Amino acid sequence: MHIYHLSSAPFSGGAARAAFRLHEGLLRESGVESLWLDPGAGACGEGVHRLKTTRKSDSIRKRLSRKKWSRVVSRQFASTTPPASNPVGWGGIEILENLPTPDVWNLHWVSWFLDWETMLPWMAERAPIIWTLHDLNPLMGIWHYDPLPDEHTEMRMKLEQDAMAMKRRALEKIPRDRLTFVGPSRWMVDECRKSPVTQGFRVEHIPYGLDTEVFTPRDPSLLRAMFGIPADSCVIGFVADNIDDPRKGMKSLLGALHLLTQECPGIHLVTVGNGDFSCGDITHTHLGPVQNDRLLSFFYSACDLFLCPSLQDNLPNTILESMACGTPVVGYRIGGLPDMIAHGESGWLVEHPGDPNGLAAVLRKVCADPSVAMGMREMTVRKAVNAYALTLQNQRYLSIYRHITGGSAPAPPELPL
Repeated sequence: MHIYHLSSAPFSGGAARAAFRLHEGLLRESGVESLWLDPGAGACGEGVHRLKTTRKSDSIRKRLSRKKWSRVVSRQFASTTPPASNPVGWGGIEILENLPTPDVWNLHWVSWFLDWETMLPWMAERAPIIWTLHDLNPLMGIWHYDPLPDEHTEMRMKLEQDAMAMKRRALEKIPRDRLTFVGPSRWMVDECRKSPVTQGFRVEHIPYGLDTEVFTPRDPSLLRAMFGIPADSCVIGFVADNIDDPRKGMKSLLGALHLLTQECPGIHLVTVGNGDFSCGDITHTHLGPVQNDRLLSFFYSACDLFLCPSLQDNLPNTILESMACGTPVVGYRIGGLPDMIAHGESGWLVEHPGDPNGLAAVLRKVCADPSVAMGMREMTVRKAVNAYALTLQNQRYLSIYRHITGGSAPAPPELPL
């Protein structure tokens, strides 16, 4: 079976990392040939094929349409909190037409590259499509997540609706049995079923997977010494590709820590990612961007607690990685977080998104009695291994691939409670 994965997401980001793990897992499966098509996102590793643009000219209509939407995004959406992208991407059929036809296309994050109206129907004619939803953009028009209330201007909402209509017209050209969406979280599955863009297409729920032999518990005392963190600290971890992104919740995290500076002086914040920010009087170690999975596992294992205060999110890689390393997680009850965090067993869910007091209450409990978090380590590892191992993700996708190519019907995947 030949699977072509297509992703235009920056290779350092969470969407590309989650998708590439699937590709790497499928490379280990007998009878499967997985190819990663990279249109310039910087992918590297086994099975990567770099797509090359051709000199074949686009039609005047397409060039004008792309130019229009590029201007729309840059002028109307550049300052919005959630990212925005062009529904008329720079990619064209000619970039793919010289490749051998696959058994299945697996789309991932393809914004700015995919031209919905020309490429999607053409691809569906040649092979069935699986589209793994890493954020809300395929279900929306221009935005990738819901914007803040004050970003709902009349002009932006009109343009958002126009882009949604364009996407819907493209999907109306595709038979229902030629396109299946996959939501990594139950929240994403529900959003896909409700969206006027994707409504009516089949949606499956398959969580992300990761290598639980790489992400595994390690000696925290040794790792704290390596990172220069005092051994007796209460170590709080935070990761974001872009720490400055308001959706990731650094403001809430810092608000919670500032509430505890007097009563919990032993707190030590350790952060990973791109961005420049001030922590004030909070003791802090910033490790910068870390792409190596084994080094990331060192970071998670050095922490007593991992905070994921996202205000909107799908199924964050960071939570799966932390759990596999035995570090309990605290986050708001949003998106796919309830899928992963069993409240009071493998971490804590805070009810009101953006509320620093709820985060502070959990931190206060853990700092007062570190054994509370230590007692959850075994449960977090067990859930990561039993529900999110890479081999499980492989089996679930292979079941869907076989079904849409005329094989046996997919067995109901055993998903975490």
